[in-house]
Amino acid sequence: MSTFSPSRFSRRKRYAIALIVAIIGITIAFYNQEKSAPYQSTKEWNYDSYQNNTVPNGFTYLQTDDKPGLWIVKSDPSAPSAPNVLAKLPDNDTKFQYHIQLMPDAVETSNSEVSVKFKIVSGQEAQAAGLVIRFIDNDHYYVLLADAMNNRFSVCRAEPGTLLCILDKKAAISTNEWHTITADTSDQGIAGYVDNKLLIRLNDQHYQTGQQGLWTKKDTEAYFDDLKIKY
Repeated sequence: MSTFSPSRFSRRKRYAIALIVAIIGITIAFYNQEKSAPYQSTKEWNYDSYQNNTVPNGFTYLQTDDKPGLWIVKSDPSAPSAPNVLAKLPDNDTKFQYHIQLMPDAVETSNSEVSVKFKIVSGQEAQAAGLVIRFIDNDHYYVLLADAMNNRFSVCRAEPGTLLCILDKKAAISTNEWHTITADTSDQGIAGYVDNKLLIRLNDQHYQTGQQGLWTKKDTEAYFDDLKIKY
């Protein structure tokens, strides 16, 4: 017959408490890391140096199908930094899934803070726009996307032949209004914000480094401004 040992119970209790404290400490360290990271450099794109109604030289179009989306610089009176935005215009053919626009001279980073302001204008098949981070190629990247049709904010991982949305959170994504997506990345994972509110905390280390860019789904018309990378 076993006997109850107060000292053994006490040790187990102390171990359990210590483990909980350690987990909490690691979590806090990870999700506060991005705000205390000693970033040394910054790159910004506000699109105002490009000629209106032109396709900027040096921009890299990518798509998950065989037809690129139409990205141009255009003026918008509501632009956060007037006068220009980078616009993804709607495509008449809605069968193409995702459109990606990499930034020229974008850096490859592991630990960074990346943010962009965006406005979803319209879309019959979809109304979704996002921020691409750790882009390696068309089949390997993350995207933090805002979906105005379903009022959700998601972090998704591209894999060959699919886009896997790992975590979804409810978010008020209104059309024809400017919002901000921010991604804080570290060796431990990704923290995602909408309008400076932390919504997503993901521990995922599939892709550790890569470039940054913009993303839309199907026939979404969306405008982007003030893309900034701190690294």
